[in-house]
Amino acid sequence: MAAGMGTRFGKMTELSPKGFIEYKGIPMVVRSIENILACGVEKIIIGTGYHKEYYEHLTEKYPQIQCVFSPKYAETNSMYTLWNCREAIDGDFLLLESDLIYEKKALEALIDHDSDSAMLITPITKFQDQYYVEMDENGYLTNCSTDEKEVSASGELVGIHKISKAFFEIMAKDYEAHLQDSLKTGYEFELLKVSRELKPLKVLKMEDLQWYEIDDERDLRYAEENVKI
Repeated sequence: MAAGMGTRFGKMTELSPKGFIEYKGIPMVVRSIENILACGVEKIIIGTGYHKEYYEHLTEKYPQIQCVFSPKYAETNSMYTLWNCREAIDGDFLLLESDLIYEKKALEALIDHDSDSAMLITPITKFQDQYYVEMDENGYLTNCSTDEKEVSASGELVGIHKISKAFFEIMAKDYEAHLQDSLKTGYEFELLKVSRELKPLKVLKMEDLQWYEIDDERDLRYAEENVKI
């Protein structure tokens, strides 16, 4: 998912999208593409919006990429971006955000996980903008929030998931039924709603993963200094 405007980066994203911010000299999205391809994935769908041309140019080097543009990117959120890609999604898939750096073993762990759909979490590592995740004794998602007081946190959302075609169809159908009231809904809230009401979603916790979600210049400086990839 790469439609967002990345406004928290200020001038750094005036001329290019957030996914092209460089971590240690390599754009975040390029690092992610290389990880994905190294795991044997043969098709990559990028949900684009802001500065879509940057992602479209990637297809010249990576023919595995298909871009799906969302003209409503400025007035919607990540679930709309995902829903907008529904016609391009033709099977089970990995769902990733474009502003992540992470070790390839994150993808390998999800691919090898015995559940057909799973949310990846780690112990809480971010110093700002954490997204807390709660799971029950059976490892199913029960709550998530940016406010730690609202959940009994089992860990922190990474922003990488494994989603089956069947699970995604439930998500898309439910979201479409409330589309006009849900344009600003983040995909994680739809995952939570489906897990609570329709089909439980497994949570996979990795204890030793090196990763970071880079939302602004402070995050970038922290990641450059502390994340060892």
